[in-house]
Amino acid sequence: MKKILGLSAVALVMSTGIAAAANNPFSDVPADSWAYDAVSTLAADGVIDGYPDGTYQGQKTMTRYEMAQIVARAMAKTDMEKADKALVDKLAAEFADELDNLGVRVADLEKKSDNVKFTGTARLRYDDGGINATNTKADKDDSASHSHIEYWIKGKVNEDWTAIGQIETEFNNETGSITAYGGNDHQVNKVYVEGPLFGGTVKAGRYGEFSSYGRIIDTEISGAEWTWGDPNEGLSGALTYGRLKHERNMAGTTFNYGEKKNSEGEYEPNDMGISLGRGDDAGAYTSARLKYNFSPVTAMGVTYGHLDHITMEDNMYNDYSDDGADMWEIGFNASVADNLTLMAAYSKSDRDGVYDSVGDEIKTDGWFSELRYKKHDITDPGSFAIFANYRNVGALSTIDATVDYTENIKGWTLGFDYVPIENTTIEVFYINGKQVNATTNEGIQDADIFRAQMEFYF
Repeated sequence: MKKILGLSAVALVMSTGIAAAANNPFSDVPADSWAYDAVSTLAADGVIDGYPDGTYQGQKTMTRYEMAQIVARAMAKTDMEKADKALVDKLAAEFADELDNLGVRVADLEKKSDNVKFTGTARLRYDDGGINATNTKADKDDSASHSHIEYWIKGKVNEDWTAIGQIETEFNNETGSITAYGGNDHQVNKVYVEGPLFGGTVKAGRYGEFSSYGRIIDTEISGAEWTWGDPNEGLSGALTYGRLKHERNMAGTTFNYGEKKNSEGEYEPNDMGISLGRGDDAGAYTSARLKYNFSPVTAMGVTYGHLDHITMEDNMYNDYSDDGADMWEIGFNASVADNLTLMAAYSKSDRDGVYDSVGDEIKTDGWFSELRYKKHDITDPGSFAIFANYRNVGALSTIDATVDYTENIKGWTLGFDYVPIENTTIEVFYINGKQVNATTNEGIQDADIFRAQMEFYF
């Protein structure tokens, strides 16, 4: 079929007249024009369809106006090879005046082609070591290996509003089963709309909430967020209200408090976390944040957040409580030398008086700092970054922090990111640390962790 289209395109171009002024949109394209090869190639590659009705009419004379219509249709396509894109761009330059005369129709074709976008990330990950900073495992050695994929779907509702969704799934390479998301095959993490409101931008639905430096929160909430200003220039800010996922624990951390009898009268571990919410009600989160950019490489941010209920059930060290909590975060990032950046952030809550598995009070504040040399870019093969960071983060200082293994852990990390080929990254790091608060009656455990992963962006 492609060969037929190609021959038709050739016949179409060769059948054009040779005497016409180039500035007349209804003049013929000369038979010896370079457009002959361009149209033939694009037709053979399936980029060009022909006349607006989708057919080629090889016996008809092609005018510059008709050629421009075909070029406009080719310009509206986004899934072409680089060589074909170069030909389309060259044709667009040749017939620029005619395309300009088409005006809105060309613009509409381009908008329609961009109406829905699909992107995603595939990840292969292996973690090994004492992966127990936030759980009740008493052993000092553990490993985890998974394959993960997520899809993003973005659709233009109209000129101003966009609908966005994210779906992801995770496969446990060690057990050969899907173990994430409660055993479900997949999870819809985000579904929301985004558009202008009162001089700013609003998100509404289930979206990803992020505090100034991700120390208080970096997870999904169901609600609304209004942002104003340019986050990369000058002063900007945001106001948020929403509800967190039900049955979620503060910092994702679980503590053991001895044993309890189950419904069958048998003893089992009495494991529990500090629940975000009360009973069957999901926890509500309200926040305000500000950021100021002193320069393109230097900024400071502050976030205030409030949780309406944080519940700790009655156990051997704690009485039942479901009080709320105020949380604060402050941080900065700056370039300290050529190719060398520093960021540091501090977070704290006022939810004190909660105790861990050995009766010590759970830490309510946390530090995280990182020094990074260079910056990797997925569009630049060979680019890389080397980083070192330190964290000392209590389980009551964060809801869900942005960097993995930064809840209830104290220690340092050394690692690198590398781009071997376009749209692919390799990350390797090692964490040497220990728990901030004990999650078992054996006391504070080590949390030495090695990670190696590859991510593919499409």
